[in-house]
Amino acid sequence: MTRKLVYVTTFVLLVLMGSTIAFAIPKVKVTVSSTGLVTISTKIYKYIADTKAGVLKSGYLAFERDRKFWIYSEDGFDLYASNTALKPIDWSINGKKESLDTKSNVTLTFFYKFDDQKIEKSITFVNGPNYEIKVAVKGPKDLKMHLNFPTLMSKYNEVNGVLFTTYSSNLKTIGVETSNGKFRNNGSAEFTGNLEGKIYFGPVKNSEIFALFPQYKGTISEILKGYPGSEPWYGWFLYLFVRILNWIYSWTGNYGWAIIIFAILVKLVLYPLSHLQMKSMVQMRKIQPKMKEIQRKYKDPKKQQEELMKLYRAEGINPASGCLLTLPQLPILFLLYYVIIYSKENFAYNPQFLLWNDLSVGGFGANIVLILLIVLLSSWSTLWTSTNAKQAWQSIAIFSVMEFFFVGFPVGLFLYYAVFSAMQLITTYFVAKMYNIKGITLRELFGMNPKRRYG
Repeated sequence: MTRKLVYVTTFVLLVLMGSTIAFAIPKVKVTVSSTGLVTISTKIYKYIADTKAGVLKSGYLAFERDRKFWIYSEDGFDLYASNTALKPIDWSINGKKESLDTKSNVTLTFFYKFDDQKIEKSITFVNGPNYEIKVAVKGPKDLKMHLNFPTLMSKYNEVNGVLFTTYSSNLKTIGVETSNGKFRNNGSAEFTGNLEGKIYFGPVKNSEIFALFPQYKGTISEILKGYPGSEPWYGWFLYLFVRILNWIYSWTGNYGWAIIIFAILVKLVLYPLSHLQMKSMVQMRKIQPKMKEIQRKYKDPKKQQEELMKLYRAEGINPASGCLLTLPQLPILFLLYYVIIYSKENFAYNPQFLLWNDLSVGGFGANIVLILLIVLLSSWSTLWTSTNAKQAWQSIAIFSVMEFFFVGFPVGLFLYYAVFSAMQLITTYFVAKMYNIKGITLRELFGMNPKRRYG
């Protein structure tokens, strides 16, 4: 079995070494309807704009099944000159007026006239993971104008040049920064001549928001604290792991590699607990013959339990220690699940990794290879921890069913658990060898060889 482990490990390493680093930037799909509505669909967001009115009409979150997040209420980048609402005389998308698919940013430009003066407004939908929109207005240098930015509620939080509004009930927010102009108390900005703005238009995620407004990190943190529920009680722990994952990505250049290294580091940190858990299992196995003798000798359940407790005390064993050692690991494993889910936007714009050009997608087709790998690794690990074929098959059935229950989860999550399962297999193997744990063979698993072989 040692030779098999070496073969499998070598194979996995060769597969990983063959991973491509080609960039798989998602396309932006732009469609133009006969009524003048333009739909811009990015990997993480969908926007609808009205070319006749020159405004943004609605926004949807792609990762939440295109759930409507924002709807127009005279706040879709409406432009005013001298308090007069402007209507565009012409428009273009990246210089054209037709549907298109592109990997670059999409710029929707509107052209206006006011008192024979030309004004131009452009809205750029950034094809990236940070829910970013840019807006720019170019007009006569002495003309007073104002622009209505998208908002989510009537309460506005404007501090040090940034404006934030949010839905505290579903943890979505819009943040605005402008290079020129002064915010009003209704979410609009007054300016003269030109204006440039940068807008965050998405979930309350610190890593995404701070990536867009790095110079306002302290200010934004204070603003978000005022929104109930925007910061989970475990937030500091979650963001710590997110920062570690992003730090690994910063020098690997691929979230696939970052997840693999991250999973290995987590398993190494948890190894002492895994080691003690395996040791507890070894101790319980050693007294199995004595336990069976007690069960044979004493038929009364109460007497049987008393004798078992005497045996545990005599051998210095705590029968609950295996479960107790599992408890500290569960919160960490659940938290790591949220770390992976939290990072879906970055996964969507990750370079191609192995078979996957998008670690944020889920489903049977995307995850089947990793699911089978996890089941294989977990089943192999079970051979060392089981005392008979029936017990092994029960564990394998649980592993298999559980994986297929979560088939819709992102590839990044299954990649994490595949690496974690591989590390668990290696840990189980070496601990089994260290304590001479006697497992079962594949032949025994399939009832082909009644004779026990070990290791």
